[in-house]
Amino acid sequence: MTAAPDSAPAACPAAFLAAEGPAFPWLVKALASLLMAALLFWGVRAADQIAATAWSAGAAAFMLAALLVIALCYYWILRSRTKIDAISIEQSWLWPKKVALVEVTQAKFIYVPFMTWLIAPRLVIRSSGRGMFVFQAADPQVLQAFARLSLGPTLLIHCVDSKASNASSADKPLT
Repeated sequence: MTAAPDSAPAACPAAFLAAEGPAFPWLVKALASLLMAALLFWGVRAADQIAATAWSAGAAAFMLAALLVIALCYYWILRSRTKIDAISIEQSWLWPKKVALVEVTQAKFIYVPFMTWLIAPRLVIRSSGRGMFVFQAADPQVLQAFARLSLGPTLLIHCVDSKASNASSADKPLT
């Protein structure tokens, strides 16, 4: 007897979802850099007044914490990357995010045409038992994978499962 043909759809290869790229568009990065430069400029100009002010320990700690949060967010806007494959979606950030596709119960792709320079496209994921996650993306291949996922995560998970079952059934002898 011959083996049954592969029942998985033609769009099921792992490359169907495999993509990686920056999480934020370059214009968002440029805008963040411009805002950081302005903050630094005005901070230097006000340095004399800030130094002359009598700061309490709590106020100084709060200011340092605020500056640290701003610097960390800026760093991760520049460095953050989003990766999607047939198994999971992940994004590097101060706290890395990773969600397995089998846990995805709902996916909503948010893309505002002609405004991606200001509003980074994103995928909002609701996962079973873990809440909601937001993944930003700027790379066109990642955006296409997000669009595919938002059209039907159940279909994609079935695709991955059927390929796995086909691979395991190929190891069995034909009867």
